[in-house]
Amino acid sequence: PNIIYEREHPGTFEMDGRKKFFKRFEPAWNGSEKPSLAPSDDWATPAVFTSYEKEGKYITFYGDNHPVYAGNVVKAMASAKEGFSYITRLYEKELAELSTDVQAERNTAFQSFIKDLDENFHATVVDVIRLTPTIIEVIVKAPMQARQFSPGQFYRLQNYETGSEVIDGISMSTEGIALTGAWVDKEKGLLSLITLEMGVSSRLCASFKPGDPVIVMGPTGEPTEIKSGETVLLAGGGLGNAVLFSIGKGMREKGNKVIYFAGYKKPEDIYKVKEIEAASDVIIWSVDDGEPIKTGRPQDRSFVGNIVEAMLAYSQGKLGAVPISLKEVDRIIAIGSDRMMEAVKNARHSALAPYLNPDHVGIGSINSPMQCMMKEVCAQCLQKHIDPETGEETEPVFSCFNQDQKLDCVDFQNLRDRLKQNSVQEKLSNRMLDLLMKQKNIMRV
Repeated sequence: PNIIYEREHPGTFEMDGRKKFFKRFEPAWNGSEKPSLAPSDDWATPAVFTSYEKEGKYITFYGDNHPVYAGNVVKAMASAKEGFSYITRLYEKELAELSTDVQAERNTAFQSFIKDLDENFHATVVDVIRLTPTIIEVIVKAPMQARQFSPGQFYRLQNYETGSEVIDGISMSTEGIALTGAWVDKEKGLLSLITLEMGVSSRLCASFKPGDPVIVMGPTGEPTEIKSGETVLLAGGGLGNAVLFSIGKGMREKGNKVIYFAGYKKPEDIYKVKEIEAASDVIIWSVDDGEPIKTGRPQDRSFVGNIVEAMLAYSQGKLGAVPISLKEVDRIIAIGSDRMMEAVKNARHSALAPYLNPDHVGIGSINSPMQCMMKEVCAQCLQKHIDPETGEETEPVFSCFNQDQKLDCVDFQNLRDRLKQNSVQEKLSNRMLDLLMKQKNIMRV
């Protein structure tokens, strides 16, 4: 049963004694137009109403969400068959008052409603921009999805099989992929999604064309916790920096100071420099190899080495004056590969420990495999957690419900194993795509 709404908006619904299902309510009309609701323990009645009752509005529930009908598809269909009559009775007065005299007016209102839904929910590609040799930005117009966005949340992007190019009988349709919103323009209804071209679906995003219809589900996940008056350290590795644009901006808007460690493999991997500058008070750029990145502001620093080494060099004053000390840091948010986040986790308790505020909180945005991204439905995104004090396994976390997890609790070896579970299939699929692209040149930005 999916009871996420109650967890996100406590007090909306009454729960059953086990807190596993919404409590069941049976309606009683008693001669009135609208029913009164009474809790029901009688499993012989459908009792498909929740406790919600506000200004004559009700919420019903069925299928796996309902304790009587949970378990299989047959029961789910039975819940609709046995429960629909309650809903039709709610509208008895409205149905009785219907007249052919106003049908034309009703049709017009309905068409207006459909047009409003289409304009708000249908997503189309606006542009595809290459940021680096392996990273692209897909800008889509998705008004409702853009308006609901909060920093740290992500979306599920997918194209339609209908309309996708077909090569040798194989449709160039993508699976649903999880992509974080880099930025949104809520007034224009625009949404930026940045992806690293690794698997077939992410590579196919480069073939999207302006005007193409796409599916954009979300936003989903928990918004990043943004307090005020804190000093926050953001650590971004490669594509992880796309996530931190909006988070850093939101942090600064709430009066926080932001130290941003932006790590890349090579200088040519860098993108969106102005956005990173806008999201930070101080930036420490780092590349694993190559020439150091030229800084654009006097307070920023540059380093050749990994991101943990950059933190250490900055703390020790080896990069020059230290504008903001790590001793001031209240919160660390690391977003990158599993190895990068694990390195930050471990360094906080070893090499970096003398330079950090001992009371800081360490958070990582966990990129476990995902499928439905609908918050605790398919369980593909389950992330194993361990108690940092005892080493004992604790209750796992659905990453698509809350991707921001305490670094010290994440079992990174488990995460690494799960990320590699489909590696053979992914390699085979990539080889097949290479073959198809040789046969017919798919547009690539």
